Amino acid sequence: MSRSHSQSEEEPLLTGNIQSVGGSSSSRPSPYWLVPVVIVASMARGVSMAPRIQVYNDIACRALDIELDACKLSSDVQGRAARIQASITTVMSVLSALATGPWSRWGDFHGRKPLLFFTLSGAFSMELVYLLVTREDTPFYSYAEQFIMVGPVLDGFVGGLSAFNGVVHAYTSDCTAPGSRAKIFSTLQGMVFVGLAIGPWLGGLITSSRGPEPLNPYTLFYVSSIMNALLLCFVALVLPESIEKKYEPSEATISWRSKPLKASIKSGLAELLAGLLSPISIFFPRIITNYEGSRKRDWNLSFAGGALFLYLISIGVFSIKYLYAKHIYSWTSNELGYYMSLLWTTRAINLLVVLPLIVNYLKPKHRPSDPLSIWSELRFDKLLAQASLFVDASADALVAIVPSSSQPAFVAFSTLSSFTSGGNPTLHSLGAVCLHASGRSSEVGSLFGALAVLSAIAHVISPTLYAVTYGTTVATFPKAIFVLAASLLGTAVLLLAFIRIRNRVTLATRV
Repeated sequence: MSRSHSQSEEEPLLTGNIQSVGGSSSSRPSPYWLVPVVIVASMARGVSMAPRIQVYNDIACRALDIELDACKLSSDVQGRAARIQASITTVMSVLSALATGPWSRWGDFHGRKPLLFFTLSGAFSMELVYLLVTREDTPFYSYAEQFIMVGPVLDGFVGGLSAFNGVVHAYTSDCTAPGSRAKIFSTLQGMVFVGLAIGPWLGGLITSSRGPEPLNPYTLFYVSSIMNALLLCFVALVLPESIEKKYEPSEATISWRSKPLKASIKSGLAELLAGLLSPISIFFPRIITNYEGSRKRDWNLSFAGGALFLYLISIGVFSIKYLYAKHIYSWTSNELGYYMSLLWTTRAINLLVVLPLIVNYLKPKHRPSDPLSIWSELRFDKLLAQASLFVDASADALVAIVPSSSQPAFVAFSTLSSFTSGGNPTLHSLGAVCLHASGRSSEVGSLFGALAVLSAIAHVISPTLYAVTYGTTVATFPKAIFVLAASLLGTAVLLLAFIRIRNRVTLATRV
């Protein structure tokens, strides 16, 4: 569809009434239809975050047959709760990684609206499972440790959070011009943090509304379920479809559908394995040549990718940190919710205010007329990434050093760690600059695909790594998880130190 030059970049690309894939709608698609979806979905997640930690502890207590009073102090319970949490996260990560691609392609043919409905249905199912396992005198309560795994299976089957994020970005891309997408994406990301910050605070407000006798924290699963149900109604009845018509399936798609089931599964698994492994080859060192004719092996992108991988594994400490805080300080679900809200608020402030100001005022401007200016950008991104990761590592190390009895110090250093959440976008930017500096600008799409694969692998490894560490050390040294996180981040800072600034024009050479 053509676009008039006089049309504003921030107006939707698809004008007029749209006959959507899922039915007719008189409303025009716009990314701003997604604002209530994103913020309410994030609030629903935030509302139930703290009660979920309570669920893991209660299930562990019942599984080990420990009285409630002794449960809070039991290291065995903490280890069991950490394993339950890790199992849920790992199953969710694996299934999401496998399902997101196929569901995204399905959305290209059948529409964004039904796909968004399915992903929200997964989140709704997850909340219902938590609700069921907390209902006493039911089979779900009696077999809670087994039944709770149904939640991540259902949510992961429809792609989970990664499929939700993917369809939100796809919907936005359908109805906005390329020049305005960065602003819209930033706004939607900001709404995510706003929702996650409001959710725990709202949960605490609801449970404490009865005064001295607060409501059962599991009441919040009703709240989050209702919020998800309302979102499903909004998507089904109000949200307009962003795709004007179905795409015709390609000959390759028709051929794939006509294969026998066994052959299709085998072919799909082979393609999946290739899709996971082949993108990582972009991090292998390449031979580069400068205009003087000298040839050297370039490791910059390898070090940047390695640093990002270690960083992504290190942030798994956040989920175990909640178990640690509840165990050491005997926090209620309300208190834990306020703590979570504080962390999400500081992350939002850093990503939406502090980091953009630093980049806007301090980062060297790219000058197309000067090919060497790319090295100034690389130096800035390298230093910013090192600073973010170093402060993050220092905060975790300080938590491990200060006495456990110092609750204010724990909260302060946790807040400092959240305030360095710019490590992820900064490392992504550094990777792109390393690629450009090595003369491989045409491979940017492949790079971000490879970074997504690293993220998927890290999110599978991280929960088990931290659960095993916490489960084996909680009785003797529960702060070992912070030592692990600080060590991973310190190693990432060291890898970034090996990135070289050459200050000369280079060309990539395939070997």
